[in-house]
Amino acid sequence: MARVGGFGASGAFVAGAGTSGRVLYVLLGGLFLYNILERGGAVAAVSGYLGKLEPEREGLALVVVIGAAPFFESVTGFGVAVVISAPILLAAGFSPLKAAVLSSWGQCAVPWGALGIGTVIGADLSGTTFGELSDGSALLSLPLFPVYAVAAVALAGGWAGVRKRGGEAVLLGLVAGTATLLTSLFVVPELAGAVGGLAATGAFLILRRGRLRGSGPPIRAALPYAFLLLLLVLANGPGPIAGWLGSLGPAFSGPGPALFLAAGFGAALFGLGGGALRSAASGTLWQWLPTAGAVVTFVLAGGVVAASGAAAMLAAAATVFGPFYGVAAPVVGALGGALTGSNAASNALFMPLQVEAARGLGVSEGLVAAVQNVSGSHASMLAPQRVVLAATAVGLLGREGEIVRAALLPVAASVAVLAVAGAVL
Repeated sequence: MARVGGFGASGAFVAGAGTSGRVLYVLLGGLFLYNILERGGAVAAVSGYLGKLEPEREGLALVVVIGAAPFFESVTGFGVAVVISAPILLAAGFSPLKAAVLSSWGQCAVPWGALGIGTVIGADLSGTTFGELSDGSALLSLPLFPVYAVAAVALAGGWAGVRKRGGEAVLLGLVAGTATLLTSLFVVPELAGAVGGLAATGAFLILRRGRLRGSGPPIRAALPYAFLLLLLVLANGPGPIAGWLGSLGPAFSGPGPALFLAAGFGAALFGLGGGALRSAASGTLWQWLPTAGAVVTFVLAGGVVAASGAAAMLAAAATVFGPFYGVAAPVVGALGGALTGSNAASNALFMPLQVEAARGLGVSEGLVAAVQNVSGSHASMLAPQRVVLAATAVGLLGREGEIVRAALLPVAASVAVLAVAGAVL
């Protein structure tokens, strides 16, 4: 029977506390940015513009899930895309449940979240380069983007919406997947997910170029988002800035500082006074505090399960599939993602076991590593801590089970697609 020794338990708690701290820091910044922009009128302006550009909810859901949200997930990570996109969907008239589910699906570029931190860890543990693992993950993700695109249209408009927008959904999904793959292969792997989201958004706008002529974009409302993007590129891109920020300590690395600075920029841009700032801070704390306890609990519980050896036993048991281990690998990876809520943690937990099992069974190690990376990423959308973030962003705290049930199908379909790929490739 698996046991947690004193060192293992304490190590799991220390690691879990560090992970929880990073997630909660980023969430606090994301919620504060949202509250500043909401009080400054930016959220209403952006959602109003999108509503004029695309009055049908199926189209709006499509561009958020396959374009805007993957872009923000790639440049920020940690589920910040949920905090940014959910309020826009709410303001556009989606129900809280649908907004939570759609914003959760918008994390479909998780392998490149925070510019690929989880994939970096997976590459180190699998004995491959970051570029090789990114390329394999992008190839496997190519058919998955259309899955989430069609699911978004179906949730927004039912089967009628699928009949009307299904073709466009598949097209934009393929655009996102192809741009992600080409960027990983020939440009900069770290930016693959961000470019994929931008490419899908660009294709969406091109298809509506007639409406663009008569609708001026809300440039002032979009400036804080642009400022956030600039800060993230400077902080995470090549050059001395990222290294210098990292040397200052964890509080100065990652997307957290950029979110707070963007909030300050937004407050100054919209001329928010002391009362509005206090209201934004108060609203942020009331949204953040209930989430903090849940996130810490789930992250620590996942760390203890990992330290106990239970997860390793499950991964080892999957080797009974022999040469068909490629079929079982995505299920193992999905278990890690759902357990930890983090692609980085899932790879740290399961990647060595997956690759060792593949090596012993004569299965392609590169394929199994990519399957682990992608399946763990997608299943992390259903992890309790990520679902709590979505529930907090839309005001459904305590109804996380409803969100999981509504969000489950495309995630399960993605794992099934990866299992087929593991059997064929």
